[in-house]
Amino acid sequence: MTAIDIRAGRLSQEKISENFADVHPPLKSGNAIVEANRCYFCYDAPCIDACPTAIDIPNFIRKISTGNLKGSATDILSQNIMGGMCARVCPTEILCEAACVRETQDHQPVRIGDLQRYATDRFFETGETFFERGEPTGKRIAVVGGGPAGLSCAHRLARFGHEAVVFEAHEKLSGLNEYGIAAYKTVNDFAQREVDFILQIGGIET
Repeated sequence: MTAIDIRAGRLSQEKISENFADVHPPLKSGNAIVEANRCYFCYDAPCIDACPTAIDIPNFIRKISTGNLKGSATDILSQNIMGGMCARVCPTEILCEAACVRETQDHQPVRIGDLQRYATDRFFETGETFFERGEPTGKRIAVVGGGPAGLSCAHRLARFGHEAVVFEAHEKLSGLNEYGIAAYKTVNDFAQREVDFILQIGGIET
């Protein structure tokens, strides 16, 4: 019987970093423009119906094709504040990309998930935000759970001017995004960076 080597420290730090590198490297600018221009920008786009968060996919892709990345990110994040994480982990191959007209025609859909990641990543790199807290209403609302649903709810409440108080049992926010997704899908501490972006709006107590 062959002994199995299960010693700790068998791999170098370099090899560990390689093993946990980004499983799907992001698109480069030139590739993103080419891919965006493959979209037909359908009027009654089936990809929107297939998206659980109903993002206006043709519109955000059109803005990528014209270089309007902030506008593209606005379309995505206004509908789904966690659009950056969704771009990394959403099973687009059975949702929006499966419904893409390009998939029906030539079995090669527009890479919607990759384009969504491209737009949101580039926007996050600027450090900007386009969301503002609404006029205070004086209402203080408890949000139980600081996972994706709880944080999305808290952010929307802040946009309406309410004060949200998030109750979370774990040390860090983001729930599944922080504790349940493989590291090679969300490299460079992306879950925490997305939380920081969400909390920038103010009016959210954690």
